[in-house]
Amino acid sequence: MKKLLSLMLVFLFLATSTFAQEKPNFDSKLPDKIKAVFDWTLEDPKDSEMAVNFISNFIKAFDEFNPMGEYSLAVVSHGPEALIFSKKNYEKYKNIVDRLNSMTKSYNLKIYVCRNTIRALGLKEEDLQPFVTVVPAGVVELAKLQEEGYRLIPTVVHDLKKFKQ
Repeated sequence: MKKLLSLMLVFLFLATSTFAQEKPNFDSKLPDKIKAVFDWTLEDPKDSEMAVNFISNFIKAFDEFNPMGEYSLAVVSHGPEALIFSKKNYEKYKNIVDRLNSMTKSYNLKIYVCRNTIRALGLKEEDLQPFVTVVPAGVVELAKLQEEGYRLIPTVVHDLKKFKQ
């Protein structure tokens, strides 16, 4: 009985130490070509900063793991975050707006803003930054881009700092 117990303890020790040393797999393979559309319908315009980080992370991943890869990126904004594109809100959201404007130039990012949303927010087309394109309906633009081969990336913003261990 003591031998059996000792054998089980040794087995248990070896099994747990083996699992402790194992690492998860890391898959860094990226496609050579991809089109992605980020679906923005954020609860608060301030969440746009985190949403822009998603786009940056996409670009950084390609730069690091497939620098010769080609990608086409778009954003469809059809929520309260559309307020960041208002010229009168530029100072309030300057950092976010400047980053997005830079991405439209450096990475050919296309930004589409829903006309229904801006009207509901009390804005007109001429109130928006010149680097965005106003579309009749954000949901229609999402469907159109998916028909053109864009992969839908829902943008859900969480404050991960709350959960950091």
